[in-house]
Amino acid sequence: MNSYKPAYIFSYQSGDLEKKIGQAREILNSCRLCPRDCRVNRLEGEAGFCRTGERARVAAWHAHFGEEEPLVGKKGSGTVFFSYCNLGCVFCQNEDISHRGEGREVDEV
Repeated sequence: MNSYKPAYIFSYQSGDLEKKIGQAREILNSCRLCPRDCRVNRLEGEAGFCRTGERARVAAWHAHFGEEEPLVGKKGSGTVFFSYCNLGCVFCQNEDISHRGEGREVDEV
């Protein structure tokens, strides 16, 4: 029997998850989540280089079977496609959804 538990389960069980959520939200007051270091206040509706506000914008999510078998398993690996990617890679395979604001803003539920 496998006793492995993901780190987020331990964080939840120990009570650290709420602390980590608070720390992450604090970063949004002067956003420095990426190397662009915009320092905008996303909690007040300001948008920096990525054009993302307080909530992430998700274009798609689903099980993904296009990776190596150890990553996919029997049920697929999860994949989430966020909008407003700030990397700007010239070879982006998902430019239509990752740069044009496709999808909807999501909350924690």
